[in-house]
Amino acid sequence: MTGGLGPALLDGLRAAGPREALVHGGLRLSGDDVLEMVSAAVARLTERGVRPGDTVACLYGDGTESLLGRIAAVALGCPFVQVWRGVPVEVAVRALRALDASVLLYAPGRRDDVQPLLAAWPMRVRQALDDELFLSPAPGPVGEPHPADPGAVSFATFSSGTTGPSKIVAYAHRTEAAHLAAARAMFGPPPWRLLVTPRAGYLRKLFALWTLAGGGTAILEPAGPPARLAEAIEREAATHLMAGRPADLYALAEHLEDAPADLTALRLMIYGGAAAVPARTARAAGRLGPLLMQNYGTTESGFLTVLEPRDHARPELLMSVGRAAPGVELRVRAPDGTDLPPGEAGEVWVRSPQRMIGYVDDDSRTAAAVRDEWARTGDVGRMDGDGYLFLLDRTEDRLPDGLYAHPIEHVLTGHPAVLDAAVFALPHASGRVLAGAVVGRDGRRVDLDGLRALVRGSLGERCEPHRLWVVDELPRTPGGKPDKAALAARFAAGTDAGAGASTGAPGRPSAP
Repeated sequence: MTGGLGPALLDGLRAAGPREALVHGGLRLSGDDVLEMVSAAVARLTERGVRPGDTVACLYGDGTESLLGRIAAVALGCPFVQVWRGVPVEVAVRALRALDASVLLYAPGRRDDVQPLLAAWPMRVRQALDDELFLSPAPGPVGEPHPADPGAVSFATFSSGTTGPSKIVAYAHRTEAAHLAAARAMFGPPPWRLLVTPRAGYLRKLFALWTLAGGGTAILEPAGPPARLAEAIEREAATHLMAGRPADLYALAEHLEDAPADLTALRLMIYGGAAAVPARTARAAGRLGPLLMQNYGTTESGFLTVLEPRDHARPELLMSVGRAAPGVELRVRAPDGTDLPPGEAGEVWVRSPQRMIGYVDDDSRTAAAVRDEWARTGDVGRMDGDGYLFLLDRTEDRLPDGLYAHPIEHVLTGHPAVLDAAVFALPHASGRVLAGAVVGRDGRRVDLDGLRALVRGSLGERCEPHRLWVVDELPRTPGGKPDKAALAARFAAGTDAGAGASTGAPGRPSAP
């Protein structure tokens, strides 16, 4: 599949025809409906002077209109820059300037973001993603996209911000084709009835596009409690669920323990984007059966690993993110780039057809991230003899004395009173010290001294956090990962007003 995502999308919508293709709340569009709306948008934009090859920027929203705007850009043969909420104006402008964007589409809910962007980078065509664009009479059916170079830029987005300011990531047509092929290899042959929640973050629209490209039905479920999600799975007879982060999967599984729903149509429940909690994953797998699949990936290299349903029946693998996804090669390497043997910790490197072209307007960062077709992930992990990858930390989040965050976080979140946790380092007169923040669960009292003792007993005194705080929720990067830099900045001065804290007893080493 070298033609990219565009031809597959149009073929999938034609295959769906009168069947449902896109569902959002009360809106239910067939494949024919989507094609008709896209045809209207193509005609309107062509009338306004948009031509194949023009770069289209889009201020993405939460509804279906942004998806329709992407499909219209695909049909026009236009590279597309996805500007989701939270991307700083100056970062977005760098992308638009480097890719010479001349067309701005914007979701109705993003109107306030239009003028700051245009003030910094004027674009000759500005168009809201509204009824005027999609419901105008179309002169005829949408045609095939303009032929494109498989290696040319087709799509640009922004990194999750885990390592600091968002970077601008560019994909080629063949990259997007590889993403789609990997999704099909892991999730099974289309068509799917895929229900995706807002917790999936910016992957929400990608999963929807892959579903449409297979002639299936993408169901964009609004945010809501687990009871609402369970009802939607049953009502929509969903075959696939993109549940979001592990915590969201656990909440759904626990709800289903008390209020069972009809899941007979469901073939797969996909989760990822954060560290899983082995004890809770085991409990969810026990309730849901062989339905769970965990994915680990990066914006720069796409899907990296998959923990398959059968793997969830093996408790020793539940701290793992699985083995390499189809078409992906993984290595764990030392700082000098040499491969490490099984069991040793190092940085995870990847070689994959899903890898980005590079960072837009940042050759030095691209050169640092990609070497001889291998991409550095910035994640620290170890691989066992069977190829299962166990993540330990981020390279830039390394803790004092060579410790790793994920094992400590696993212990903390394994306690029944803790919903979520993040471990990070804080500056101290004697050097950096280990600290952490936890989110209480269901209003339960959190015994911070007891948690520290739990870590000490499980992993040893060196792994015990010197300070712990209770917070209402963890701050997150735009990609949904815990923002440890924000936590460190918040607590660097000491205790935080309104948050419980625990510190080491007198005489105990300040850097366990």
